Amino acid sequence: MEIKFLRVFFLWLVTIGIIFARTDSVASSVRVLPPHSIINFSQAGESVELSCNIELDGSVSYQWYRSESNSNVSGMALDGANSSHYITEPFLNKEFRFYYCVATSSEGVSKSSKVFVVAYTGLPTVRINTLNGEEPSAEYAYAAENSYGRSITNVTKSPASMQIVDSSGNLVYESGEYKYKASGLTIKLRGNTSAVVGGKSSYKLKLQKKADLLAPLISRSGKSFQDKEWILHKTATTLGHVIGFTVCDIAGVPWTPKYAFVNVVINNDYRGLYLLMESVNRSESRADVSESGYIIERDAYWWNENVKFVTPLYNQKFTFKYPDDDDVSEEQLSYIEEYMNMLEQHMGDGSYDDYIDVKSFARWLLVHDFLGSWDAAGSNIFMSKYDATEKTKLRMLTNWDFDSNFMQEGKWSVQHNDERIYAASMFKSFNRTFANMYRDLYDSIAPVLWSTLEKKLKKLQEALGVQINLSRYCEFFRWNVDGVSSVEYDIWCAKKWFESRNIWLKNAIENKHAVLYELNGGAFDTHDAIPDSINFLDRIEIPQPQRRGYIFAGWTRELEMIPQKDFVLYGYNVADSVKLTANWILDVYPIKKIDEDMSLNMDEFVGKERFSVEVFSVIGSFLGYISLYNAELHFIMKTLRNAGYANGVYILRSQALHMNHRVQLR
Repeated sequence: MEIKFLRVFFLWLVTIGIIFARTDSVASSVRVLPPHSIINFSQAGESVELSCNIELDGSVSYQWYRSESNSNVSGMALDGANSSHYITEPFLNKEFRFYYCVATSSEGVSKSSKVFVVAYTGLPTVRINTLNGEEPSAEYAYAAENSYGRSITNVTKSPASMQIVDSSGNLVYESGEYKYKASGLTIKLRGNTSAVVGGKSSYKLKLQKKADLLAPLISRSGKSFQDKEWILHKTATTLGHVIGFTVCDIAGVPWTPKYAFVNVVINNDYRGLYLLMESVNRSESRADVSESGYIIERDAYWWNENVKFVTPLYNQKFTFKYPDDDDVSEEQLSYIEEYMNMLEQHMGDGSYDDYIDVKSFARWLLVHDFLGSWDAAGSNIFMSKYDATEKTKLRMLTNWDFDSNFMQEGKWSVQHNDERIYAASMFKSFNRTFANMYRDLYDSIAPVLWSTLEKKLKKLQEALGVQINLSRYCEFFRWNVDGVSSVEYDIWCAKKWFESRNIWLKNAIENKHAVLYELNGGAFDTHDAIPDSINFLDRIEIPQPQRRGYIFAGWTRELEMIPQKDFVLYGYNVADSVKLTANWILDVYPIKKIDEDMSLNMDEFVGKERFSVEVFSVIGSFLGYISLYNAELHFIMKTLRNAGYANGVYILRSQALHMNHRVQLR
């Protein structure tokens, strides 16, 4: 009943809206937006002291009230609560309460405080205090021409101290005051398009002394888990990242970031519900690479980094996670750049598996296909190479970006037909290693995926569901966020998705799909073997039909505009029956060639060689092909009419004929 109440109340809360708006440029001095309500936490259910700081002229009297909602009117006056400070009653259960204070001057002027939301959530609390209260800040940076995206620049690293209090109210970690290489930490904003200057944002934490921040929160031990680099990830108001990382675990990804749900308070200001989690960096317990190894990121925001490289064949942009930018030597940069260039060169001849760990690439893609990911912009795509020798290959590290889960209903993930990890090239290759590995992984994971995931999510709900829901309340009151939900609702959405997704993937991967042909008056040679179906692993070359009086221009699939003569149909991106349409060029007469000055040379006869001419609309849409008997204007217009073109303006282009004509049919 408690969870159902939370869910109903959440739906009522989302009517209020967002409190901040995007600006094109934000100075580094911008402060975090003030809270709608003042959030206070009770650790282990103890009382909380509240302070009313209203300033009025003359002597001031106070009266504290308790409200049933986030409102500072119509509350119930509390007996004896008549000073500027008030100590709440202890919390016997996990809940939240609303208090406010009315101050009245001797001159009869009254003023109400903001609402104090006091909560006992039962989750750990991370408290960070920066030096002199300095707020981590940045400015927005926008990509130059021919690039895309928004990132942040001029990011400040604020020296700070940190405490972690567990769910029982015990102080389980204390960093001490900031001392370079000795104690404390630095905190800075994290993210690109997800970074919000002045609003709720993710943070990078860098300790001055290694520690395992998660050890007291998730019950683990071992020196290998100690690290300096940690993340406070803001996307804890849904289970998207929890589900994503859990799918990775079920799929057998060697390392995925471990995390704990925490409430975060910075400079005595509640910032929201976060995941305190491991970052992607070189470590025995994280991305295990040697000192001579590499961790690189296929990075859409490469333009905002100091050290990067671009591959010439696939135009992939990479930046470095390890070594750090300041430590990358010319030799190291040259080695990994040449390695990636060689990989791309060998995509064409099928020997890609000499350069990559195929299983890690196939598994990374399969995870996104299970999740139906929509965002393939290209950041947070991490690859590693253990060392700089021929003995090791490039590996995909953990999947990371899960903000767009469940968005490709009835479709492959956007990454499936994409080249950001070279998936499309490997699926199409004569070397079927990648395609076979993808299918083998699917066969082993799909039957147990949802049942295993559901058990883990139910376990989370039983252990922390109420605590997470209460913390989401607090975040709503702090930021007035839109679209928050309960843990129960998140699991229900996941159940619906995976039940439907399992059916869709099973049909797409396990079943045959019909291949249909629209020949448009043509016919196949009776000796040709005409495929009528295709499987996921198939790579089928489609024969060319014939039609008397016409030249075959090529095949097109649904929604495709450019015909292809040498057409290969690949099963990896077919999920239903597929129809191929034959496109034809009217076969008129031999063509007379045009000179460079665009005049017709009547003496130069090309013979029976035919030159096709592309026809475009005035806005650049490709419409088809024609074959010209003569390049003079009246013959061009006659040919267009014979080919069925209506009155209008067309652009005719042919490289062989040096043609780029604008023609108007009347």
